[in-house]
Amino acid sequence: MTDKRIPLCLVVGFLGSGKTTFLKRIVKHYPNKQIAFVVNEFSALDADGIAMQRLHDKVFCLPGGSVFCRCLAGQFIQTLKELPDLLDMPQCDGVVVEASGIADPGVAPQMMREEGLDALYRLSRIVAVVDPGNISDLVHQLPNTRSQLVAADTVLINKTDIYCEERLLETIALIRSINEKATIEKTVYCQITLDLFGGESCSKPSGGYAAGADQNFATAVAQTFQPVDVDRLLRAINTLQHELYRAKGFLKSEEGATYLDWTPNAYSRFDLPDHEGPFGFSLIGAGNKASTINALASRLQSGSFNKT
Repeated sequence: MTDKRIPLCLVVGFLGSGKTTFLKRIVKHYPNKQIAFVVNEFSALDADGIAMQRLHDKVFCLPGGSVFCRCLAGQFIQTLKELPDLLDMPQCDGVVVEASGIADPGVAPQMMREEGLDALYRLSRIVAVVDPGNISDLVHQLPNTRSQLVAADTVLINKTDIYCEERLLETIALIRSINEKATIEKTVYCQITLDLFGGESCSKPSGGYAAGADQNFATAVAQTFQPVDVDRLLRAINTLQHELYRAKGFLKSEEGATYLDWTPNAYSRFDLPDHEGPFGFSLIGAGNKASTINALASRLQSGSFNKT
């Protein structure tokens, strides 16, 4: 009997590991497939969702928490229930959910069963994207990072072009010590071809919904109303390299907008003269450094980094 349920692929991974890059690869890899994306941001600013909407017309955004937390789970469940009607497609070949970088996906199979979503969707694969530069520390510091590896059917060791072979072997050994069965692939900019929708995930239910916001993290959002000196802002962000996990968003510029995406080991920036969305910049860092993160956001919003 043919399974008519919509295959659903869940993509997880810590902030800056390359999840959104992987989603962009999926858009290019499946040009003839009817696919929808649900993009979940921990921050209230939906930078990744807006970036994806520039590439694909079926992107649904859920910012402001984790879809596996009580704070956002209800909205996520309702979105998935309504999605088939919202898509306006003769058929849907697959849904890709990009979970927040701090999400614990262990509750996903339980959520689908308890909410009746398993009648609409088949959880086809859970893909975890990791950065060899920080995965070892994160596994020991943040429980949800370990949970992401436990749940994964496939683990992409990304950014392999910037790390030595010894670091990559250490990363493989670490993953294997947590998950013996997952397929491990090494990638650069998530360049890989995977069958995301054909199978069925082997992930077993574990854990439960998070009760609230994870106290390990702090987030702040700033709006910019005048052109920003991006180089000066970058210097300020770099001084907080040990406090910040991610900084990204759309900054007001003389060209219209500049998109800046920063992680502790790399950053990218490019001009978007045709940007018509909101201007906002998100900072995510360690929960015990909230005051420092809020202070930088306040300086940015007050104009301290405006071009003179």
